[in-house]
Amino acid sequence: MGIAVQLTKILVACSLLAGCALNESVPSPSTATQQIASEVANKVSSDSSASAASVVKASEALTASEVKACKENGYVFSQKDIDALILNAFNEARGESNAGILAVLGVTMARVDSACYPDTVHGVVYQRKQFSWTWQRGTPRTLAAAKAIEPKTYAKVKALVENYIAQGAKPNGSLFYHTKDVRPSWSRSASIERTHVTGSHIFYDHRRC
Repeated sequence: MGIAVQLTKILVACSLLAGCALNESVPSPSTATQQIASEVANKVSSDSSASAASVVKASEALTASEVKACKENGYVFSQKDIDALILNAFNEARGESNAGILAVLGVTMARVDSACYPDTVHGVVYQRKQFSWTWQRGTPRTLAAAKAIEPKTYAKVKALVENYIAQGAKPNGSLFYHTKDVRPSWSRSASIERTHVTGSHIFYDHRRC
């Protein structure tokens, strides 16, 4: 596939600036970002000798907020995504070991990659009736609230999330989980396949997603 065609299908500016591999599954960028990407694509299309360096130079109008962080498959984390990932890990798995917290993070990113769920971290976390802490009373719903109730645990979770993103934020192949002390009806569905157990959670995948 030619570089001009590739550029029109993905946000190459962010991929190049942040050092990520090119991929066609990047969430929809803002209108301004789309315009920049289009201009970069046009430049490369009209100049067959254009180098990666010239593409980067042409895309310098991309703001720092557009390039927050990125994982190997090209996903760009907004600040809202990062905050949502921290809050979800804190509320869902703060009593778990590092491996248990990472397993929950892996489910979040697996849903981002799945065609059955929203294509942003924020969208996945706040999808209606998916993670109970988002609607139940008494749960910390801001970073400040989480930090206030358990500052040391919050710091641990935040550091794990930041490192997870820096290492590529890879999904773990599971879309669901529940604690060992419950057995929800959905876990007995023929389309649900148990994948692994980590800490106090049992994890599952969906055969059709």
